[in-house]
Amino acid sequence: MLTSQTKRAFAVRRLTTFVSILTLIFLAPNSGWGQERILQKNLCNEPSGRVYSTGDRSLRSGKYLCLGERINPKNGSVVKIICFSNRKFLYLKQSTIFNTQICAPPPNEAVQCSVLNIVHCPHDYKGPDNEKNLPIVTSPYRGSIINNRPEISWRSVVDADSYTVVVKGNGVEWEKDVKDITTLPYPQEQKELQYGNTYTITIISNRGEQPLNYSPLVVHLLPVDDVQQIIDEVKQIKNLGLPPDEAAFWDMDAIYMSKLLLDESIKTLKARVMAGSKNPTIYRLLGDRYLGALLIDEAEQSYTIAAKLANNSGKTSELEKVQSGLKLVERLKGG
Repeated sequence: MLTSQTKRAFAVRRLTTFVSILTLIFLAPNSGWGQERILQKNLCNEPSGRVYSTGDRSLRSGKYLCLGERINPKNGSVVKIICFSNRKFLYLKQSTIFNTQICAPPPNEAVQCSVLNIVHCPHDYKGPDNEKNLPIVTSPYRGSIINNRPEISWRSVVDADSYTVVVKGNGVEWEKDVKDITTLPYPQEQKELQYGNTYTITIISNRGEQPLNYSPLVVHLLPVDDVQQIIDEVKQIKNLGLPPDEAAFWDMDAIYMSKLLLDESIKTLKARVMAGSKNPTIYRLLGDRYLGALLIDEAEQSYTIAAKLANNSGKTSELEKVQSGLKLVERLKGG
């Protein structure tokens, strides 16, 4: 005959087993409720996308997406999402698993120097000592741009007392001499760059009447339709009301880099730095983008700050990415 103490122990054991079974049911991979609970707690290492519309049965606009999550559009609705890795907007009309098949990395990533594609980094980088007499263009950044009147900046040259800025390309040709500055707003009296065309910006350093050295940069102004698309997508990001740092290093960077717009991505990240951000991801991604622009010194500075911030905040995964960037910088400098 069972004692009262034995009966109570048996009852507790049955209740514990019942609760465990319920937990397994609710959190099973095929259980939408369990999956949603997991994703709400951000248990994936980092998000892979975001919902940009209200057409899903349960996912709200602005919500992060983890790989493996299911998108369930309402009848007749389209769910708009962005994939951070391939930097594409997807428009889903039927139930779909958000996975690596629809969110594969972009092939055009390989055309830039990065920690993921070091084969495309320069093998003949000579370092700052060999470049100290070159007026390296630092803005706009190499690649594509959307501003048809870009501000032009360059590194100063020790022995120079003036500079000549030369801009040439389809329908545009002008030059301007300047003193005591290394930043030139696009002259209002000059014709703006034409969408869909490629231009060369050359900075010549001078001492008196004698040219010292020069540094050219080739940039491509996107076609007007692509520019309008970027403008519309950026506006939609702002309408979501996301935290500024989060919007900068996930959404804005994904949209700009979908067209290899290093210029816009770097300016956006620098704006967060100027606003006082202490987020290591901002500085680490800024270092990545400087690498893409082949501004190695600037990349090293950003990575160094990112490493300190990641250490202080205990973000080990971010620190690993920073260390990869610093190793590549050291390799490029021949260290």
